Amino acid sequence: MSSAAPTTCPEAEAAEAAFEVGASCAQAVLTGCCRLLGLSEKQAMQLGSGFGAGLCGLRETCGAVNAMVLALGLIKGADHPMEAKEKAALYRHFRSHVEAFDNVFGTHVCQELLKRASIQKQAGDAPEARSAAYYAKRPCAAFVRFCAERVAAAENEPAVGAPPRQVN
Repeated sequence: MSSAAPTTCPEAEAAEAAFEVGASCAQAVLTGCCRLLGLSEKQAMQLGSGFGAGLCGLRETCGAVNAMVLALGLIKGADHPMEAKEKAALYRHFRSHVEAFDNVFGTHVCQELLKRASIQKQAGDAPEARSAAYYAKRPCAAFVRFCAERVAAAENEPAVGAPPRQVN
């Protein structure tokens, strides 16, 4: 009997590696997927810089999830104003990716995700220093990997909504 080697996702590997050297969760997802998005690593880091720690440190929607939706918009989003029906279909599509995250991790709210790992927000605005202990207790690498995998898979998904409008 032969067993197939597990498949790897280069974007997920790159995203996790970026997180592990100091990128925020959002920066990591966008950097890992920058080739698919038509962005340079610098642009991906810049674009994601305000989304980390649950949207600029607010501990709201996970930065990896924010970056996933932003990346999905670049891959499958509308390039024109949409009618309500088209917009609803696109929102359902993007929401399905967020719901998939929720199904695996229980929520997409940063504060709740960290609470499940017994991590409380520090007082003040300063992010926690990155260290071996930081990475050992944080579940964020798994979130980054999941979101990057979803973005990479989206490249092969069918288009959502109506085709682009012709501009005269």
